[in-house]
Amino acid sequence: MKRTKPFTYNEALSFTAGLCAKCEQCTPDLRKKMSARNLPAGDIDRVIRELERMNFVDDDRFARAYAHDKLVFSGWGRKKIIQGLWAKRLPKSSIDQAMDEIEEEEYTDVATRVIQSKIRMSKDGVSTYESKLKILKYAMQRGFECAVVSRIINDIARRIREEESENN
Repeated sequence: MKRTKPFTYNEALSFTAGLCAKCEQCTPDLRKKMSARNLPAGDIDRVIRELERMNFVDDDRFARAYAHDKLVFSGWGRKKIIQGLWAKRLPKSSIDQAMDEIEEEEYTDVATRVIQSKIRMSKDGVSTYESKLKILKYAMQRGFECAVVSRIINDIARRIREEESENN
């Protein structure tokens, strides 16, 4: 296995600033990357403080960006987003703030999109109890709350019944 030369403070600052310039980073990830390069803990703290001072890293901003991207681009619900932020070892205050900033209308739209996609892939749609249950489980695995998913599934099923009755 190839050994990497340990970072110096200046190399670590330059490296992490470059990472932060490319995309949002969180302090726990940066700490992990610097300690993997054998940078002393005191220097890691100095680098993090300097990055925060220069506004390169901000855990609250990271949490908001992570939550938005996972919701919009990955179709994740609140529970899965919270789990992902928790796995990053972010403070509860950052996680709570990120969740508060998710707009309810956008959240419902994404949940509806995810559920409709699953319904299109289902051979029974939402016509049977079992198919509704499968769709419910799928959406809950994506991190959406049971109450939200149930309401959306029932709304879709009602719309389908109304369309069928209009066509007959």
